[in-house]
Amino acid sequence: MIEGGPTGTIEVRGLVKAYPGVVALDGVDVTIPPGNVLGLLGKNGAGKSTLIKALAGVVLPESGQIIVDGEVTEIHNPHASAALGFSFVHQELADVPNLSVAENVLLGLGYPKRVGFVNRRQMRQDASKVLERLEVDINPAAPLSSLSIAHRRMVMIAHGLAANARLLVLDEPTASLSDTEIEHLDRVLRNLRDSGVAILYVSHRLDEIFSVTDSVTVMRDGKTVYNSLTKDVTKQELISQITGSGQAVETRKRYVLPSGAADLMKVEGMTLPGVVEDASFTLKEGELLGIAGLVGAGRTELVRLIFGADKAAAGSVSVRGQEVKIRSPRDAMAAGIVLLPEDRKTQGAVFSFSVRENITLPSLSSFRVSSPMPVPSRAKERAASRDLVERLNIKVGDVEHPARFLSGGNQQKMVLAKWLDSGADIFIFDEPTHGIDVEGKEEVYNLMTELAEKGKGVIFISSEFVELAGSCNRVLVMAEGRLVDQLTGDEITESALVESCYSDESRKGALR
Repeated sequence: MIEGGPTGTIEVRGLVKAYPGVVALDGVDVTIPPGNVLGLLGKNGAGKSTLIKALAGVVLPESGQIIVDGEVTEIHNPHASAALGFSFVHQELADVPNLSVAENVLLGLGYPKRVGFVNRRQMRQDASKVLERLEVDINPAAPLSSLSIAHRRMVMIAHGLAANARLLVLDEPTASLSDTEIEHLDRVLRNLRDSGVAILYVSHRLDEIFSVTDSVTVMRDGKTVYNSLTKDVTKQELISQITGSGQAVETRKRYVLPSGAADLMKVEGMTLPGVVEDASFTLKEGELLGIAGLVGAGRTELVRLIFGADKAAAGSVSVRGQEVKIRSPRDAMAAGIVLLPEDRKTQGAVFSFSVRENITLPSLSSFRVSSPMPVPSRAKERAASRDLVERLNIKVGDVEHPARFLSGGNQQKMVLAKWLDSGADIFIFDEPTHGIDVEGKEEVYNLMTELAEKGKGVIFISSEFVELAGSCNRVLVMAEGRLVDQLTGDEITESALVESCYSDESRKGALR
């Protein structure tokens, strides 16, 4: 194991990181003294993940400084981060399941050797000593894949201890853990803090923030906007800082569901263990239904189960009162359900194809020439795609142009265009405005509203709560794989959605 121990303060000063069209970090300042647990809070897109990646050497900031023990340091890659004593336990575990527990605990730290070969007995003994500090009874020889999620997180923390980490970064560490497992983790973190380790703790559970942390920092729009000792702040003050004053202005006219609208789709007990738990809701004809939630809440996973892109362990979908068996996206489309996926680059379109080929791809059979050969008519395809390009105001010189040359907003409209003549009644939009400009966003909002006004059912997932507040007649809230709350009409504000997502009370029971 590496010699030495945790000393000194870690400081981030004026960190800046920009991507095309967005500034992820805009002069971020964070200080983490040794023996301190700092809670890091913020909405989706606030910059928390980018800050963690900068500390881990995964992204390189354009400017700013990271100061360790009073000296400016360069973190050009993960090896440099590890050499500084920085250790990370991500929400999506970055361990190696096909290795043993001991191999994961000492991974990258140099396995003990004897006569030129790995001394597995010594390796297991070293790992056992570290695991004992975490008060866990884990067999160091066991395959990591045989462990529960809670124990795998403990193994990742043990890896940091084996490296004598001075900074331990925990990103949503209690996701998928039971109350007992959370209590054990809290006790472990307090012991680590008392031994001098600096801990950066990212969580959406405010009760945990008040229970575990010594101080809190709130990020918003790439900036650090608030710092306080945890004991000096209230839960409502934190929620207000996360939302931001003046950030909840809704300027669009919210869609109003016609009275007496009939049920269009009913989802009951949709379940994929550890991902989506017993989700049930109803979508009405002509409804624009939002789904809100923080990163990892299960929103995308839920609609993928409904669409048949992933296989559910339990649950049913009914359309107009009739249960439909959905084993694949083909079954969903046959039932009149279409999904515009979050990742349009890899799932929503074929960017090596032309605009025409993308628009007509789902309905090639309707463009066949009048001959025994099942060959689509290019002329019919061109006519149909030109009509849709005009209807949706897709800015492209010719439908034969490659789809990759379209702007983000026009790409989104192209993905929608291919479904408009499919006869679908239920349209699921997963982050449809991600990465597009203001004008393109407004066009997407209008398209969703037009579909609802025609009696279609529209589901709108967005990480931008102000979008949901300004568009939807009803919003469901997801947390940790469960539908936990719903807001309707004037109840729907950005502040109310943020508060619902962060509410620990909402996690006590699923919405039925």
